[in-house]
Amino acid sequence: MATAIIGGGITGLVAALRLSAKGERPILFEKGELGGMIKSRVESGFTLELGPNVLVERPHIVALMKDLGLSSEVVYPSVDPYGQYVWFRNAPRKVPAGFGELIRSPLFPLSAKVCLPWQVVRPGVLAARSSDASILDFMSPVIGRQASKALLDPVLKGIYGGDVAELSARTIFPGLWEAGVAGQSVLGWMRSRKNRGKPRIFVVRGGISRIVAALGERLRDKAEVVAAAVTAVHSSGGRYELGSSDGRSWIVDRCLVTTAAGATSGFIGDISPALAAALPGIERATLTVAHLSVSRDQSLIKDAFGVLCPGGMPENFLGVMFNSQIFPHVAPPDRHLLTVVLGGAQAGDSPPDEEAIRNRVPGLLESLFGVRDACWIGSCTWRRAIPQLRVGHHALVEQLDECERSFPGLVFAGVDRGGVGVSDRIRLAEQSVEKLLAAAVSEGHGA
Repeated sequence: MATAIIGGGITGLVAALRLSAKGERPILFEKGELGGMIKSRVESGFTLELGPNVLVERPHIVALMKDLGLSSEVVYPSVDPYGQYVWFRNAPRKVPAGFGELIRSPLFPLSAKVCLPWQVVRPGVLAARSSDASILDFMSPVIGRQASKALLDPVLKGIYGGDVAELSARTIFPGLWEAGVAGQSVLGWMRSRKNRGKPRIFVVRGGISRIVAALGERLRDKAEVVAAAVTAVHSSGGRYELGSSDGRSWIVDRCLVTTAAGATSGFIGDISPALAAALPGIERATLTVAHLSVSRDQSLIKDAFGVLCPGGMPENFLGVMFNSQIFPHVAPPDRHLLTVVLGGAQAGDSPPDEEAIRNRVPGLLESLFGVRDACWIGSCTWRRAIPQLRVGHHALVEQLDECERSFPGLVFAGVDRGGVGVSDRIRLAEQSVEKLLAAAVSEGHGA
């Protein structure tokens, strides 16, 4: 059977690898560079991540690293446990790592500290009062509104660049949402999870883009890579005809769409005009990633990986990572590597002024964190990169599901499905391949 994969980010690459392992030769369409936002650069002793800076250790990515022969290149934090901080009341505050730290933390008012033990064990505290809710409204009954804003707004800005009062609890925390619908307590939900505890983070020696390079090498001669964008998808007689930007057309039995909403809307109109009209409504935040270095003689926040910031910071400052403090190998012995992220939904859609950022960020690091004489290394801006999965986003996901039901062999695995992390993308790629294979069996083609 012929399978087309639209989009050559990590999702498309992993899907192509899994299909090739089944004896198929998928057709992968990607006009730009393979790997999407996964880009690394090694320069003057620094390992610079232009996209994702760390990976979360989950079963799918662990298996992939082993498959690609990269397990020995995994590097875990040298500081264990390390601290994560948020900016609160004009200072960095440690996110509590246990009950004792929570009791002492200024992030939680006294009323929340008193009520929290009861709220965690009380069934129904997360019961859904509507079809969806903002994360702020969803979590406030458990930890209080102040703590929800103080903790979750910086964290979600660090992941999605979005506002805790607007992002969808149902989409971003699906397991916890379902527990609330079922009337479970927070503690009951935690106990029901198969893998308890906080997953470890890690990096790849030489840069995360080594995963992309290894995937590309494995797919050599096992997939047909077309350096063009898909411009149209038509359904005819149970098969799919694709038009590409290089003027060619393709007939395939199955089609996996891994592109994000904006790109997908441009070619899905013949399949589903309603879906094509809905997809551009997803706002996408712009992020700028800047790298700087300082002398290792300077004292950073002890044992901290970084500081995440709420809305309203100067230059739309979302946070800073002290990369080399917990991953010493990413910088020369005499220098620290710092990664600053700016932008997000709060910055609007105007392109950032990169010269102003270069001039302002060193001063911000000194005024906010006492980091002096930061030297600029470089920056990278990702325009409209991160989807804002706002309240009601589940309705769009339901449209995607309905389109899949109407067109067997068509599967959507774009980032708009939820889960923007690399581990989430790998998991969705493998689940999508399973759906494609199951569709082939149901159609009588065999797997």
